[in-house]
Amino acid sequence: MPGILIAILGILLAAFFVWATFRWPDFFFWLFLILLLDPTGYFTIYFDKEAWGGIYFQDLFFPLVFLPVLSPKVDKSGLWKDKFFKAVLIAEAVFFFYHLIVYGYIVPGNDFNSYVRYFLIRWRMSIFGWIILIPVYIMAKRKMSIFVDMLVIITVVVFTIFFIQLLAGFEVFPVMQFERYKGSGIMRYSLYSTGLADYTIPLALFVFLLNIPYRYKKLLYIAASLVFVSIIIALTKSVYISLFAYIFTVFFLMYKLFNYPVMTLFRRGALFSSLLVIALLITFPQYLDYSIRLGKDIYLFITGNPYTSGVKEARLENQVPAHLGIIRQSPFFGAGADVADKYISLKYDKSDYEISDLPVTGHLAYFGIVGILVYLMFYVQIVKVMRRVYRFLKPKISTEFLAENRMEIAMIFISFAFFFKTLIFRPNYLFKEITYDRFTINFFAGVLLAAFYRLRQKYSDNAIPDNNTEKPGN
Repeated sequence: MPGILIAILGILLAAFFVWATFRWPDFFFWLFLILLLDPTGYFTIYFDKEAWGGIYFQDLFFPLVFLPVLSPKVDKSGLWKDKFFKAVLIAEAVFFFYHLIVYGYIVPGNDFNSYVRYFLIRWRMSIFGWIILIPVYIMAKRKMSIFVDMLVIITVVVFTIFFIQLLAGFEVFPVMQFERYKGSGIMRYSLYSTGLADYTIPLALFVFLLNIPYRYKKLLYIAASLVFVSIIIALTKSVYISLFAYIFTVFFLMYKLFNYPVMTLFRRGALFSSLLVIALLITFPQYLDYSIRLGKDIYLFITGNPYTSGVKEARLENQVPAHLGIIRQSPFFGAGADVADKYISLKYDKSDYEISDLPVTGHLAYFGIVGILVYLMFYVQIVKVMRRVYRFLKPKISTEFLAENRMEIAMIFISFAFFFKTLIFRPNYLFKEITYDRFTINFFAGVLLAAFYRLRQKYSDNAIPDNNTEKPGN
């Protein structure tokens, strides 16, 4: 009898959950999406595959992201009317079949059982994660303001707790901490995952420079300040470069799109930056000097010199030659999903064949020239969309246009910030999302496409009526 009651209770709770999700699809969609991207690292560490018998936290949130789309309130009928969305989707789908069949099955030459167990199941999120593009596009066309509000509030809460636990010495969220330079005593601190929190910085800079009205403006500035401090104390070269990319993107778009005077841009930019630096000096003042040293290391890395510690970049010394060894042996189709012993040389440690730190050569080694060229179709389509967005906005920018479309333009700014960072400022990390994060890049692709669609619906003469979008300016 107790078992029956528990089953009935479970069914009722599930029914209520589905009802609530269908009743408020926008709220639950953005909540599930933010949780899928793990804004704290808590899920990454404590809900890993080993802890839950092979089930990962993404196995829960990934299908939940699709649930709100099934709500009767959500109109899916216009999904295939956008030629730009279809072009990006087709590019992803073509690579998906290459990934699934050539890379995963044909090249390794494993039996079907091994293919299912060690490729399809083990790498399921890398293989199928790109599909998130579809619900993001559908829901971003409806309402983006909930996402912005949720991102700002969650970021403030998470990073406030993060800094309190660093200063007070207790742990709520798992923290990575280790020495930046051997024997120096300089420590790096960061969360294991921050989700989309970094993008509060270009968002806050956009709002600040154009004085955009926003009900949580102060919270947004606090969120950006907290994230900035967290980036500085992480003492990570790639993250510093990302920070520069975010700021550069906003400055570039402000100058090119809004014809913002250069001197005014630098004055207001300097004021914004000073607020961030003040936040750093209040919390971790010693990291200002540490960050300057890391900046020097970035310069030395770019110029091919040893770091300030006298050490050379190990990835260039070991990983690049190891990856090139595989490329020479199998240039066209790569090593495939299962790197056999025939590709591994005793000259290098097994860790030198990892691709997380040097994805550009690593993925070329594993996927081959053909696989990379297939995936490049996706990058090409994204660049085409960005060019069309820029050309669409340039002649229309005005005070009135900005007032009516501030949400769309804000989403375009942060999407450009992501793609500038990915395609221009961190070329050594190109293709990393193929293996490690199919969600984030397709999230920004979906948001960019949705924002562009919403603008075209308002200002194109041949626009297709769509009642599934947020009102102007929301």
